[in-house]
Amino acid sequence: MTEIFETEVETTTTSLDMRRLQRHKRRQKRRAWTLVLSAVGLVVLAIGGSIAWNFVKSFESESTEIADFDGTGQGATQVIVEQGDTGADIAHTLYEEGVVASEQAFINAAKANSDSASITPGYYILQREMKAEYAVLALLDPDNRNELSLNIPEGKNLDQILQAIANLTSSTLEEVEAAAENTEALGLPEQADGNLEGWLFPSTYTFDPNVQPADVLAKMLEQTITVLNRNDVPEDRWEEVLTVASIIERETRLEEDRPMVAGVIYNRLDIDMKLQMDSTVKYLTRSAGVYTTADERAIDDPYNTYMYEGLPPGPIASPGEAAINAAMNPTDHDYLYFVTVNTDTGETLYAETFDEHQKNVAIGQKWAQDKAKEAEDEATD
Repeated sequence: MTEIFETEVETTTTSLDMRRLQRHKRRQKRRAWTLVLSAVGLVVLAIGGSIAWNFVKSFESESTEIADFDGTGQGATQVIVEQGDTGADIAHTLYEEGVVASEQAFINAAKANSDSASITPGYYILQREMKAEYAVLALLDPDNRNELSLNIPEGKNLDQILQAIANLTSSTLEEVEAAAENTEALGLPEQADGNLEGWLFPSTYTFDPNVQPADVLAKMLEQTITVLNRNDVPEDRWEEVLTVASIIERETRLEEDRPMVAGVIYNRLDIDMKLQMDSTVKYLTRSAGVYTTADERAIDDPYNTYMYEGLPPGPIASPGEAAINAAMNPTDHDYLYFVTVNTDTGETLYAETFDEHQKNVAIGQKWAQDKAKEAEDEATD
C-alpha cells in the first residue's frame, strides 16, 4: 500500500512538474506575444501620430500660407472698381474675376505699395492669374483703364458739344439732341429756361465704356453748378454770370484781359449802352473769322447786341472757370471800349472814349492788312 502510495506520489509529482513546465511555456509565449503586440502597437501609434501631426501641420500651412499666382498672368478680363470701393472690395472683385489667387494676397500687396491709395474707380482691362503685386501695379497704370475720354475746350457752343458727345458714345446726333431736350431730368435750373447753352462745363471727362448721352450731359451740367458754387456765384445770378462769362470767353485770349473785358461789359450795362459785341452776332451767323460784317450786324435778333441793349437772352458758349471768375470779379476801370489789335498774340487795347477807340481800331486794321499782305507774299514765293 505504501509502495502504491509512493508510486502515486511519484506519479503526482511528475504530473505537477509537467503542468508547471507547460504553464511556464505558456507564460513565455504570452510574454513573447505581448512584446510583439506592444512593438506593433508602438509602431501603429508612431504611424498614427505621424499622420495626425502631418494633418495638423497641413492645416496649419493652409491657414497661414497665402495663395498667390506667379508672373503677370494671361487672358484679359474687365474689372470694375466702383465709386466708394474699399481695398477689401477691390480684392474681392479681383478674386472673383480670377485675377488674383486670393483676396489676402492683394490686400497685402496693396498695403506694401503706398501708391495703392491712388487707385481710382473705373473700368480696367487686367490679365487673369496675376501675381498680386503686379495686379496692384496694373490698377495704377492708366494705360489699363478701359474708359472713354471727352475733352471740351472753353468757348465751344452747344451744337459742337452735342456732336462731340455723339462721337464719344457712338450715338446719332438725333439721339443726343433728344437726351438734351429732357432738361428737367438732367437737372437744368429753371432760370436757364430750358436752354442748355453755356451750362455744359468745358473740361476733360472720363466715362465708363457703356456711358449714355444723358449721363454725359448730366455730368457736365453738374460740373458747371459745382464751379459756380466754388466761385461764390449766387444762385439767382447763375444765368446772368454764365452769359457774361461766355462773352468774355469768346472775346478774349489772355488771362489778364478777362477781368478787363468784364469791366467793359458791366460799365456799358450800367449806362444802358449797347454791348456791340461781335461774338454775340457770330453766335447767330456761325460764320468764320472774328469780325462781323455790316450785313451780319443788321440781323434783327435779341442776340445781336449791336441792335439790342443789355445782355443777350442767354450764354453764347460754354465758359471756363477763369471767365466765370472774371465775370464775378471785374476790374474796376472807366473803359467802355476794347479791341484786339493782334489776333495772333491776343493783344488788346482799351479806351474810355469813342475817338480813342477808333485810333485803336486803326492799329488793329493796320496789323490785319500787314498780315494779309504777308500771307499773299508767301503764296507767290
